[in-house]
Amino acid sequence: RSEGYTVVVLIARGMMDTYITNGWNVFHGARTGDVDIAARALKRGLDSLAKAKQKPQRQILGGVGYSMGAIILSNYVARSGKNCALDAAVAVSGGLDMRQQLNFRRSMRLWQPMLTFGLREDILIGKYARHYKHRLTSGQFLKMLRVTSISHLDVEAIVNYNSFENLVHYYSEMSAMGDRYPPEFNLFDDDESSAQNATSWGRIANVSIPFAVIQALDDPLVGWRTVGTNDPQALADSGSGNVFLLLTKAGGHVGWPLGANPKKYGWKWMNDAAQSFIFAVDKATRE
Repeated sequence: RSEGYTVVVLIARGMMDTYITNGWNVFHGARTGDVDIAARALKRGLDSLAKAKQKPQRQILGGVGYSMGAIILSNYVARSGKNCALDAAVAVSGGLDMRQQLNFRRSMRLWQPMLTFGLREDILIGKYARHYKHRLTSGQFLKMLRVTSISHLDVEAIVNYNSFENLVHYYSEMSAMGDRYPPEFNLFDDDESSAQNATSWGRIANVSIPFAVIQALDDPLVGWRTVGTNDPQALADSGSGNVFLLLTKAGGHVGWPLGANPKKYGWKWMNDAAQSFIFAVDKATRE
């Protein structure tokens, strides 16, 4: 507030005990419509506020996503193209091509089991057990209870519940670069055809607003290959050149701890980076 910002938190549908008004359409990561509806509502409010205060220009609307929120935000910005309701966006620790997670076996084995347990117990079973029991077969529901990684959870819960063809289809629909084929990195060890470089950038080239991607190369949950290319500069130059990449050697997943006592500074580094980018866009817009 002291710096003139207004922060609005978008809670994903059904999370934090919010009520789902449209029946059986629970959360999944490939849905971008909720972001668009929220952004347009905020944009109308900013337009009305500027008009009421007789200001020549409204306050800009920037979107910042973290982890899963960053994946959805990236997908929305890429898919919406010139129709994007945001003025700028920052994705923190969210992959652009989540198909690459299929090869991140260290994450599946070491880190994902802990996260999977919480998601399964608190959300899938704790909140939406009746939804999944209603739509899944008894065998599918039993398999969902036994999963040990996010990828397996996505197969037994999200893919089956929402009738995606398979996990690759779901991750393709969920990713800003999911339509790029063949991908630069092999999806499977024996898939030689996908080792070729893709010739088209796909929907990521449609990004029409300043869009920053902040990713640590040592991220233990979302691997560096989810950046989607081995040539970051080419990605930054794609389309109209609206994609900015900030890749750090270290930082972890939604982390970037500072000093000997990280608790003292919390998530200052990544939040300051996002704030600085939005501020720079705002300044450039007004000049």
